[in-house]
Amino acid sequence: MKKLADLDLSRTETLLKGVFIPASPAVLNELMAELRSPMTNGKKLAALVNKDAGLTAGVLKSVNSPLFAPSTPIVAVADAINLLGFTMLGNLVLETLLRTTIRCHDASLERFWDNSVHVAAVSRRLAQQLKGTRPDTAYTFGLLHDCGIPLMVQRFPNYKEVLKQANTSTDECFTGIEERALDTNHAIIGCILARSWGLSDELSEGILCHHEYSVLDGSTHLAEESRTLIAINAIAQHVAGTHLRTTQDAEWGKAREHVSHYTGLSATDLDDLVDDMLFKLDQEKNRMKGSKTT
Repeated sequence: MKKLADLDLSRTETLLKGVFIPASPAVLNELMAELRSPMTNGKKLAALVNKDAGLTAGVLKSVNSPLFAPSTPIVAVADAINLLGFTMLGNLVLETLLRTTIRCHDASLERFWDNSVHVAAVSRRLAQQLKGTRPDTAYTFGLLHDCGIPLMVQRFPNYKEVLKQANTSTDECFTGIEERALDTNHAIIGCILARSWGLSDELSEGILCHHEYSVLDGSTHLAEESRTLIAINAIAQHVAGTHLRTTQDAEWGKAREHVSHYTGLSATDLDDLVDDMLFKLDQEKNRMKGSKTT
């Protein structure tokens, strides 16, 4: 198992295998500094986002989606902050910047981003029930956990074939299949991006190990929050995949027993939790559809 300490900056080029990691956008650095300031307020944060029309549009599009389902349309960044809070504003900015910064001319990546946002939203809700991490942190993890995939698509012409094999394997670790074919994997790439964009060690190391479900079984070097994020993410991936009809049962099959052990939930309890999340997603989707026709 790779550790965060293994990803020493002096070895980054070796680990990347030529994959390009985009620099953290300046506006994200400004926003994160403002969020850390004890003197911050909604007016300052809204003004920072509103300096970029594209960023403003992206935030408003996200907050008005069925995943947040506001009772009335949100038309200003300040209103989004009032609804979701400071940290979630940061997440919506991060989502928009990821889409615009990691560019790849591939239609399938739109489905990838849609899936990531659904995983993030479900993770946020799961964290409210399972505890062990903040809901906003779980959202960030869900958004970023697979961010190495589009970067791998950019770098390796045959990556989509490798990805298909990894998605359908019922016995081999997802990242093991990537490493055998390409000598690196999307979890390493995602971890390096998370670190370079200033995210916490708990998030970065969780991303590094998010396909290594055995870390949920017992003694490990991982921080407890990292393990919680991995468990929540595994459930959320299954829920989002089922809801969007893109689920890979092979991956949930590898994760389910480990998640059950870590969370203390029986197989039946896990199924009930998944069904509850799916019901809420369908309910909100239908409500948003209804509001558009009235």
